[in-house]
Amino acid sequence: MGLDCVAKKYKPLPEINATPAYEDYFDRFREEARILFRLNHPNIVRVFNFFDYGEKNTAYILMEFIPGENILEYIGKNPENADKIFEGIIDGFAHLEQQRVLHRDIRPLNFLVTNDGVPKIIDFGFGKELALDSANYDKSISLNWWCAPPTDFNDSIYDHQTEIYFVGKLFEKCIEENSLADFKYIRLVHEMCLDERSKRPSSFLKIQTKILSEQFDEIDFSEQEVLAYREFAESLSDTFSQISNEATYRRDPQELLRRLEDLYKNTMLESTIPGPNRLARIFVDGAFNYWKNHQILVTTLKNFIGVFKASSPEKRNILIGNLYMRLDTVKRTSPPTYELDDDIPF
Repeated sequence: MGLDCVAKKYKPLPEINATPAYEDYFDRFREEARILFRLNHPNIVRVFNFFDYGEKNTAYILMEFIPGENILEYIGKNPENADKIFEGIIDGFAHLEQQRVLHRDIRPLNFLVTNDGVPKIIDFGFGKELALDSANYDKSISLNWWCAPPTDFNDSIYDHQTEIYFVGKLFEKCIEENSLADFKYIRLVHEMCLDERSKRPSSFLKIQTKILSEQFDEIDFSEQEVLAYREFAESLSDTFSQISNEATYRRDPQELLRRLEDLYKNTMLESTIPGPNRLARIFVDGAFNYWKNHQILVTTLKNFIGVFKASSPEKRNILIGNLYMRLDTVKRTSPPTYELDDDIPF
């Protein structure tokens, strides 16, 4: 069976070939390919291959073909799907955040929606990996945005919280142009668009968790399921004394279930789990401190696995979202400062 693809070609104008800027532009094209190869998410354009013909001053990025239209056009014709489109875009940017990748070109044309209603984030020509640095944000930022920039720019800051603002502005535009009075996340979009950083959501992962938590009341959980969840959630969150700010949460339901079942198989003959850090590592990828004397009953683990395994994909996501909402309350170590290692090339 054939596969439709799109080839993005790098071929500068003749006058650029003869300038020192040529290598910079070529390196930027290579960087786009390198970033795309790192990403693997259903709401982000997929890259298949990269062909570098530097000796001929050209290169190609082979990507998936996305049959559809840009986000404004699609929502204009399908306003009833706006909630799902928003959820998909947030999921995509949460993945970028986990990979420490900034998109840096958030505008309507760079968000496509397939004929099946799947949103896709495209065009990483200005994408950049974040570098961990304790230095300040002493960088000049020159942007040609389609909407008013946030106050972040006054301090030369551009990070994931800045991208939250621009994604919020994008959906604010969708809401206004299509009079989406019934848009489920209108209050959340308003929070994302707040000019002041301290009042805006701090990460896409927290927005994602909030979305999942808000869905909790829309799907029926039995009293027994709720009790099993709460007992497990309390045992898990009480394990930690603090979590490193650099640590991330594991979110793949299948991977979590496999790890939980492996832990239960290896502890099922015990009354409590030997070493609470063994459970903590299933959910947290990174450094953390834990209470060594904290006890977690094996039956607590077993009951939660039973609920999780029997749940639909939607219910599993809600359980995961609620668990991480709890873990968000655990004390964090001092956060590092994120800084770009060059100016944004607009």
